[in-house]
Amino acid sequence: MADHESTALIYPPKRRIGLWLLIILFFSASAWAAKPLTYKINGLDKALLQNATLYLDNLPAIKPGQLDEYRHEIREALQKSLMALGYYQPTIDFHRSKKATSQLTITINPGQPVIVQSLQINLEGDARKDSAFTQLIRQNRLKVGDVLNDGQYESLKKGLNQLALARGYFDADLSEHQIKVYPAQHRADITLTMKSGRRYRFGPVIYDAPVSEATRELLNTMINFAPGQPYRSEQLSQLNLDFSATGYFKSIEVRPLKDKAVDGEVPIFVSVIPKTAWELETGIGFSTDEGPRVSLSIDNPWMDKKGHSFTSDIKVSQTGQELSGRYKIPYGNPLLEYYSLDSGFQRTSVQDTDSQLVSASINKWKKRPGNWDQNFFIRVDYENYTQGLQNSNNLLLIPGMSFDRRKVVGTPTDPRSGHLYNLKIETSAKAWQSDADFIKVWGRAKWLTTFYQHHRLISRIEQGAIWVDDIQNIPPSIRFFTGGDQTVRGYSYDSLSPRDSSGQLIGGQYLSVASIEYDYEIVENWRVALFVDSGTATNSYQKGQVEWQTGAGPGIRWVTPLGPLKLDFAFAISEPGSPWQIHFSMGPDL
Repeated sequence: MADHESTALIYPPKRRIGLWLLIILFFSASAWAAKPLTYKINGLDKALLQNATLYLDNLPAIKPGQLDEYRHEIREALQKSLMALGYYQPTIDFHRSKKATSQLTITINPGQPVIVQSLQINLEGDARKDSAFTQLIRQNRLKVGDVLNDGQYESLKKGLNQLALARGYFDADLSEHQIKVYPAQHRADITLTMKSGRRYRFGPVIYDAPVSEATRELLNTMINFAPGQPYRSEQLSQLNLDFSATGYFKSIEVRPLKDKAVDGEVPIFVSVIPKTAWELETGIGFSTDEGPRVSLSIDNPWMDKKGHSFTSDIKVSQTGQELSGRYKIPYGNPLLEYYSLDSGFQRTSVQDTDSQLVSASINKWKKRPGNWDQNFFIRVDYENYTQGLQNSNNLLLIPGMSFDRRKVVGTPTDPRSGHLYNLKIETSAKAWQSDADFIKVWGRAKWLTTFYQHHRLISRIEQGAIWVDDIQNIPPSIRFFTGGDQTVRGYSYDSLSPRDSSGQLIGGQYLSVASIEYDYEIVENWRVALFVDSGTATNSYQKGQVEWQTGAGPGIRWVTPLGPLKLDFAFAISEPGSPWQIHFSMGPDL
């Protein structure tokens, strides 16, 4: 028999070790490459499920092969999530399918909740007589008879501490804060005791050494408290905002010196660094009324020690160009009480109007927070214009006054509710060498309200009247026109007014506009709208001599940090065939 030779593949020892290392690394990599464990939770309502999911999301990513190692951590996270909402005796069962090994099914019976049996909130010290604490306790969401909720309990503690600090109880101490839970009886007792001590008062204002005497005199006109008044942090916050709103300063610091309090009065430290350089600002925009526009602003917010300031603006758009300047002279609080010297040139070319207006005015402003702002003015206008078939010019000396009031609830750029009122009266007479006699009164009111959280209603009315012998005796800047993004949508900007014999616009003696709009928030920062606008600019309200134009349609609102962007599809339903226009604009509703 012939011999057969057999052969075997034999690796040297070192190569065998390398092979086993490769095999181990391969299986290890496969294990680590497995998808992380996911969770499916049964048996919980929406609130409990959301909280349980939140706690599980805070755990590290767990591989299916690590379940036994992390089983205790998963159970503990679920128990804590349920206890936070008042469920102290849940049963928790785990189940994993052999087919879906990366999913852990968790069935939970939360059991009977713990109910707040007693809630004692004790105030000791001056806070006992402070209505702000009474209101906080009354509005507290944690109530006897409700399911225990750790979040509401912590919110109440935080609210008490924050209110104490905001209202000058600098020695306040939440000396007792405890929850006694009796899981077997499903009840809890809560006790909170705050020893507020005395309430501190505002003391003197202490300026930083580099602040000049002239600057101190100016800032003193803006101080919104008096020594001896009860301390409120919101007044200091408002003071900081007021200093910033002047535009005078590049650095501002306002804070209480608690460690320097004497006899319960806390000095207030103020440090500011004035701006000294000119400022330049540019801007671009677009609306269907004006088309594309660009602007340039040049400011000097701090011209001398008395707080005089200067602003100049240049605006160029499809409908005209404008150059204006304002010199402000404070006579009290520079934000609220000041004179302004205004001048400018305006070129308007829209519809059947071509006008060049040079204007100068002296204004006395007095702003009253929460009340009517007022301005008394004397203005000189020289206007050279073509309006329809009319070519003329006018020189007018116009004294007048305006009153404005604005209230906003919520953010200024996207308020939840509020109102806006404007009233302006101006006149001129040949007796003081003007080219025309007239009296003009114009007013507007706008209201906004939000209801059922996602629904908004915006209504607006506008009315104006000019007492004049003949509308053509006054320039187009005084007459009334309407139509466009801000008045009657569905019609072009300033396209509504009486017409001359050639059919061209001449402007009207009277103006009436009314509008109502309904908005609904479909998702966060996005709203859909339905609106109806109606109005007229006319020389007579007699039947047959007045034409009311109405526009209506849907719109879209995108709420941005600068205010809502508005896109409207408006149908001129008073016109044959109801032609439509797209209107685009940007800005707050109030």
